[in-house]
Amino acid sequence: MVTTVSVPPLLSPEGSADPYAVYRVLREEAPVYFDESTQSYLITRHADVLAGYRHPAFTSRNYEWQLEPVFGRSLLQLHGREHARKRALVSPNFRGEGLESWIPLVKRNVRAILDGGVQEEVDGLLEPLEPGMEVDMLPRFAHHLPVSVMMAMLELPREDEAMFLGWYNRMIAFLANLENDPDVHSSGIQARVELREYLAPIIQERRANPGTDLISTLAAAEFEGERLSDEEVATHTTQLLNAGSETTDKTFGSVLRHLLSDRSRWEAVRDDRSLVLPVLAETLRVTPPSQMNGRVLSEDVEVAGVPIPAGSLVHLVMASANRDERRFADAETFDPWRTDFSFGKAFMGSGEHFAFGFGIHGCAGAQLAKAELEIGLNAMLDRFPDMRLADGFEPTEEGVKFRAPREMRVVL
Repeated sequence: MVTTVSVPPLLSPEGSADPYAVYRVLREEAPVYFDESTQSYLITRHADVLAGYRHPAFTSRNYEWQLEPVFGRSLLQLHGREHARKRALVSPNFRGEGLESWIPLVKRNVRAILDGGVQEEVDGLLEPLEPGMEVDMLPRFAHHLPVSVMMAMLELPREDEAMFLGWYNRMIAFLANLENDPDVHSSGIQARVELREYLAPIIQERRANPGTDLISTLAAAEFEGERLSDEEVATHTTQLLNAGSETTDKTFGSVLRHLLSDRSRWEAVRDDRSLVLPVLAETLRVTPPSQMNGRVLSEDVEVAGVPIPAGSLVHLVMASANRDERRFADAETFDPWRTDFSFGKAFMGSGEHFAFGFGIHGCAGAQLAKAELEIGLNAMLDRFPDMRLADGFEPTEEGVKFRAPREMRVVL
């Protein structure tokens, strides 16, 4: 069956401390490997991950227990005509003119956070970020921006941001709960209940008195005579809050780690803004915020010579595929000057890398994430051209399903 290569279980302290080291061995010695700790087959090579995304037997049935309890039945679980109809109702808000309409809002929220416009519990606003200050940029910026942007798109009260941030954190913990911790599980489900109770009267009010906000737009959207139910509006709102926020939040931390760990990179992109997109794209390739996607096989499948039985849980390990030496030169090296990666396709789910998935279930909000990341990074480069890591601080990553620095202490 599967080769008996010697690697630590993925969820063991050693495996979770450096999953990239585990994947490095697996790519070479066991590209399809059954991991006891996750009770799943890990597929780790770029070509095999791409083939898995394309194969109809790799179903998203796993989302019935991994996502649906907190999201509701989302686009990620739909297929065929049902998926096409529902996505047609949602995706116009995140591309073309729909996306452009949100750009001023993103810029306003970036400025507001940097200027200190973030509520700290109920006690008031945080002080503005100023050059020379030492701060952790994750709680001061990265955690807040995507949630504040989504709340502004939904036209929800800014004073509720702390509550939304709490729901987001609890639901993301649910999605990352590969260990099946019962407390994390129940907390995530309760967060979904609380968010739904919050949204229900708002959705009803927006149907009666529609505005230009995203809830009103989703409630009024129509395609081939079909409209979204209240439950579906709440589901898509929940998915956008979590999926969009998680990508942007964690990517900011990883971007700063890559640029400030070798500060010549920060200076290079500060002085040449054409490097902003390559830096973001290469960050997503080398350190994707979501590191693996689950699938359940609907039939027996053979991958890389290994038979996998129907009903098996499989993880397409994007974090490993993105570092596959068969696809990228010096694949584990962060290099925004590399020539074997089409940076312009990095936010398209085209298979260059897999940070946004691939194919019909590619992230609908990828272009919004791109806008937030580009605007946010340019603003930091403008305001804090001399930013550096705080004295004695070394960034440390954590997480297996989602992975990013746990803190990012800098001197602005």
